[in-house]
Amino acid sequence: MKYPWLFLLILPFFLNCAKRVSAIPKKIEVFYLSSLNEDLKRENSVVVGVNQLKGIKITYLHFEQPFLATVFERLGFYNLLNEFSIDFLITNAPVYGMNYLSIPETMGYGIKNYEGIRFAILNKNKDSLSIADETKITLLKERSDILLITDNKFLDSSPMKIEFFIKDRALTDTNITQMKIKPDSLLQKKLQAFKNTLNYTLNKRIDIENKRLDEYILSKLTQKEIADLILYPSNLFHKVITTNSITVYEFIANVACELKLKKVEMTKDEILKVKEEKKYNIWGNITKKNSVLLPDEEGKYIFDILFE
Repeated sequence: MKYPWLFLLILPFFLNCAKRVSAIPKKIEVFYLSSLNEDLKRENSVVVGVNQLKGIKITYLHFEQPFLATVFERLGFYNLLNEFSIDFLITNAPVYGMNYLSIPETMGYGIKNYEGIRFAILNKNKDSLSIADETKITLLKERSDILLITDNKFLDSSPMKIEFFIKDRALTDTNITQMKIKPDSLLQKKLQAFKNTLNYTLNKRIDIENKRLDEYILSKLTQKEIADLILYPSNLFHKVITTNSITVYEFIANVACELKLKKVEMTKDEILKVKEEKKYNIWGNITKKNSVLLPDEEGKYIFDILFE
């Protein structure tokens, strides 16, 4: 066994499997395809060979910058994953309406019926568990025949195959080995096309007119939306940058592009009240009546206001 630490980690949960007699497989194969963040960097990605594998397929995708998830969605990555026969996607930016089940990165879980066996997976992503967390795990044990609990160490692993040997719905043994895949040429071309588009998009340069990035953005937002002022959180800008131009990726990395703004009419007193309650900063001058851009989930992304 190449990953003895993994066996010791997950064995206690498997041994809690309920025993029921029925026509069930003697073995279930689970494939962990590794992190898609790393797989997308490979010349020969592992995920392009997933359709040849018979079993349960799991992968992982983490976004350091939340708005990158929106970029991936707009470039069609989640729809592309529908063509790969994965079962579970563990991620910090959950996706809905796809063939695969998206599992939140922290204490997220999913259950799949595979040839009569109820297979469940839960990702902890935390060092200590609350009472609610422990209760969730207990309920999952009751509702599943096999429960795989993963953590950050597991998610950082290279691709692997985990074989679960079963008798009367009870786990009798496990075996963990490296994966062997044969790439699908068509899927490989489609994935490469996405990677090319992603690289092109993120490396586009944005002219900020040799200004400070925060000043450039705030002034452009008021101009684009014809607003008098902006109320915004202090964490909108991650770093002060003064330059002639930056790439789209650098822009996303230094600005909370996931923030949405909506234009509303506000009096001076209303502005000061919201500023105090939300601890917002102000860009612009307050008068008696004002057209104000302020954070609102029904508004438009900052990125879209600036570059649509």
